[in-house]
Amino acid sequence: MLRLLLLAALVAVVASLAACSDAAPQRKKRRPVDRMVFRDGPDENAFERIPLPPQRVRVQARSHSTTVGNVAGTPNFQMPVAICQPQKDQPSRSIGPTTDGQLVDGCRIPSTGLGYIAVNGNAYGTNSTVALLEMAAAQTIRQFQGAPAVVIGAISADGGGFLKPHKSHQSGRDVDIAYLRTTKGQPKRFELTDSSNLDAERTWSFLEALLSTGEVGLVFMDYEIQALLYDALLDNGWTEQSLSPIFQYPAGASVPRGVIRHATGHADHFHVRFRCPEGDKPDCVD
Repeated sequence: MLRLLLLAALVAVVASLAACSDAAPQRKKRRPVDRMVFRDGPDENAFERIPLPPQRVRVQARSHSTTVGNVAGTPNFQMPVAICQPQKDQPSRSIGPTTDGQLVDGCRIPSTGLGYIAVNGNAYGTNSTVALLEMAAAQTIRQFQGAPAVVIGAISADGGGFLKPHKSHQSGRDVDIAYLRTTKGQPKRFELTDSSNLDAERTWSFLEALLSTGEVGLVFMDYEIQALLYDALLDNGWTEQSLSPIFQYPAGASVPRGVIRHATGHADHFHVRFRCPEGDKPDCVD
């Protein structure tokens, strides 16, 4: 009799555990990290094969030959057409303006890549946004081997739309990026930057790689840090005439001039806004 009671109790306990297991919420499957491949065939090393434009290595190696939207000496330079996989096999679409838009089939930049780390979960961009960031980071780390990686912050939410606390970042074309600094170690977040720790060479190398593609609409940067970059370039062979279409400085923080312009709250990072991809017009608004 005792054995039968013990057996019945054991059966009841097992049944109870099974019921609890069935009722427990299922763990959400982790979404695979997206990566960029190219229309001419998957190749994770494609960015390493993009040739460095002549004389683009370091601030002091440049003179006054760069123009925004044109890579000096490489008029036929062209980024390969980027496709985001494994999540997306179709083109992304940026819809509307950056302050009231959407992102369809956006690509999430991987948390780590050649020359960069992405530290914000809202890191969804257009295919071209992600490809351009990866290209610039890869070129910069090739020029400054052993240096810390570029820290990339918010881009857009999955699907775009309002992203607190930002006014923009809604259509996959806005990116927050930490200034590249001279401090040792790998930074993992944005940090206040000034004349004591700005690495002008590396910051400009990354920025110029983006600007020379012609895909950048605006860069928002603290006015004082603009001055630091501007003066570093003047000290190394650039001219005021060559920098005038690029920098708002020294015209004044409220003067709407240049691609790089002042915006409050940008002493620890700069903000790159890419132009609408050609295939997304006219639904996409610059």
